[in-house]
Amino acid sequence: MKTFYLLTLLLCVSLANAQNMRKRILLNSDWRFAKGHAANPEKDFNYGRALSFSKINFLQEATLLQADQKSRFTIPHTEIYDDSQWERVSLPHDWGMTLSFAPDQLKVKGYRRLGGLSPENSVGWYRKNLKQTFVKGCRYHLEFEGIFRDAQVWMNGIYLGKNESGYVPLLFDVTECLNYEPEKENVITVRVNATQSELWSYEGAGIYRNVWLTQTSSVHIPQWGTFVTSDVDLTQRQAVIEALIEVANESDKAVDVVLKNSITDIEGKQIAYTEKHLSIHSLDKNEIKTHMQVNNAHLWSPETPYLYTLRTEIEMNNTVIDSYVTRFGIRTITFSSEQGFLLNGKRVQLQGVCCHQDHAGVGVAVPDRLNAWRIQKLKEFGTNAYRASHNPPTVSLLDACDSLGIMVIDEMRMMSSSDEGLQQMKTIIRRDRNHPSIILWSLGNEEPTIQKTEKGRMIAERMKRIQHKLDPTRMCTAAMNGGWGSGFSLAVDVQGSNYFRIGNLDNVHEELPLLPCILTEEASTLTTRGIYSTIKEKDHHQSYDHDRPSWGSTAQEWMRYVDTRPYIGGAFVWTGFDYGGEALMYYWPGVVSNFGILDYCSYPKDAYWYYKAWWTNEPVLHILPHWNGIGIDSVDVQLYTNMDEAELFLNNKSLGKKTIGKFDIPTWRVKYTPGKLTAKGKNGNKKYIATVETTGKPASLQLTSETGGSIKGDGNDIAIITVKIIDSKKRIVPTANNRICFKVENGVVLGVGNGNPSCHEPDVFPQGVPAERSAFSGYAQLIVASDRSGKSINIVATSEELRESQIQINIQ
Repeated sequence: MKTFYLLTLLLCVSLANAQNMRKRILLNSDWRFAKGHAANPEKDFNYGRALSFSKINFLQEATLLQADQKSRFTIPHTEIYDDSQWERVSLPHDWGMTLSFAPDQLKVKGYRRLGGLSPENSVGWYRKNLKQTFVKGCRYHLEFEGIFRDAQVWMNGIYLGKNESGYVPLLFDVTECLNYEPEKENVITVRVNATQSELWSYEGAGIYRNVWLTQTSSVHIPQWGTFVTSDVDLTQRQAVIEALIEVANESDKAVDVVLKNSITDIEGKQIAYTEKHLSIHSLDKNEIKTHMQVNNAHLWSPETPYLYTLRTEIEMNNTVIDSYVTRFGIRTITFSSEQGFLLNGKRVQLQGVCCHQDHAGVGVAVPDRLNAWRIQKLKEFGTNAYRASHNPPTVSLLDACDSLGIMVIDEMRMMSSSDEGLQQMKTIIRRDRNHPSIILWSLGNEEPTIQKTEKGRMIAERMKRIQHKLDPTRMCTAAMNGGWGSGFSLAVDVQGSNYFRIGNLDNVHEELPLLPCILTEEASTLTTRGIYSTIKEKDHHQSYDHDRPSWGSTAQEWMRYVDTRPYIGGAFVWTGFDYGGEALMYYWPGVVSNFGILDYCSYPKDAYWYYKAWWTNEPVLHILPHWNGIGIDSVDVQLYTNMDEAELFLNNKSLGKKTIGKFDIPTWRVKYTPGKLTAKGKNGNKKYIATVETTGKPASLQLTSETGGSIKGDGNDIAIITVKIIDSKKRIVPTANNRICFKVENGVVLGVGNGNPSCHEPDVFPQGVPAERSAFSGYAQLIVASDRSGKSINIVATSEELRESQIQINIQ
């Protein structure tokens, strides 16, 4: 080890003999965690009592602790602190999901015992001992993708800084803070205070996104130091690619380097190349523009999300000392005041959804693969656009949108022209601007006190000017729930309107004829999967898409409104998924919203099929409700379908035929009789059939993996396991709510869920304690990761009086 250390040190210190030293190391495993206290310093490891900012890496109390272990102070951010009794956790981590619910807690925290009413649960401390070998002469950067919220960070007791926002990444140069001697420890300490909220829904608590350590040469490309744009000739399918590249020289000498750029296609074939010679002064940063041409360009779109790769290398003395990779897409985007939205020169209707970032069982601590799966679920029913509501999304979500072909509105959490607000926006734009999926920046959402004022116009105008400087290729909007045509409307590039019922978008279009328009938020109907009669005391809503607040509209209503107005570029439905908190209309015991087209586990509600019928070209014929009886003698049977005509049968007896127009919902009033409902549909000369039938009693459990039969064994990859309760004929029992127990070998249970918005059962369980969850409307969900043993994960699900089910997840 010492020989390797000395050799590597010599290579990195001497730029003349430098090698590519870039390494990017994921730091998600082996953290220690303990709760502090937001109101009692004694229970918060005496935070606030110690003179922790008086000297760099020196505290009188720490000195006393070394000499006298009976010192009255504990100092968790120093290297010498004993954290062996703290809980061992892996990231992403949301300690809020471990907390119980209570009606006297804050609704904005999803009624969790978190926030100002529960200071004992609102502060968390994290520590991690780095095991890497560090080399003098290299540069090291520590990156937190997101911490909720109000985070302070130390490295080896040296204070690095803080970040108030829970949605903006933190990036620290820790080079001089490290211990380079192999025998010495390197400890990261983070204090997180989740007392305050930034939204009005569940936002979690903790280091809930990835953490990275990046090693580079002293001469390197900084994080987010490239910006790739395309000038596209659509008729010739040619594109001139401009790459703006930053090169930093952190050494004490001026250097001469060669900057090499190459573009490769999806198969890895190099299709363009350029190089430039440059000199960089010591402790300076150069910004270089390069241009390359791509012939026969593949254009990025939802149908063909083609991605190219720019590889940038810094070469010195014929040796590559740094290499940086940027994925990008080639496409054109235009918002038109008459035609709506155009992608690659063609009008495309934005079929969008708004989404918060949390998921059943794991809260905001959503692993990368779960983000990708959620985007795939949206794609399946025709979604082509995603509004990150109301905060910048995590990087893995944008990567998934790039790869799967979902267009994105990237939204700022803090709408402000203050230094803090502008710095947050600058960081996000630099981080995200290479993603081809992003088509629009949103400066903010629903600011009722300023959105229609001159002050608001000035703030939006200032933000827009800076946004255009950082990214001149995209426009900006701001989502307004009032004051359309004034304030923000006079500053932004695209009118963002929440809910057509709130104002008169036609008047805005007439008074500001050059201003493009979209509906940034629409619908807000409330439905609960498998429920067909609203139950106020449970905060369960009927699945007929009828329940809505006064400002909202049904899917049928808003679709017809937009369909007759081609100047509107499209709409974003509130929401794609149910999310924690913001139970509306009936509140407690509701702890999860009912707005989603998909439930909290990402299982489809009936509305899924209505959107799929009109957002895709696939034939759709879906019957609702299920036919196990819903407690009333006669029910409305509806079809969500894009058929031209359909006929409904009950136990082979025709109940009549109906002709179906665009957005229609054919409905029959049917006296409930057990048996089989059959719908026969016709599109042109093609015929289709769908059935629902009364099932038997629950007989068995059935486990299936949504993510395939194998995962990586690094502890970061996950398997999403669906549990179905089926009868003796293997039909899902849509009323089954049996309690399920999970036995998991060689795996770690990250969380459980069932999609019930009023379920107060635990979401996470201590290691070694079997996880349990009641099913809801026939379904439950288990999310597991490998325990890093390398062994296959074995899962057994059991329930009283039901046949058990087993599944094995192999480790790659």
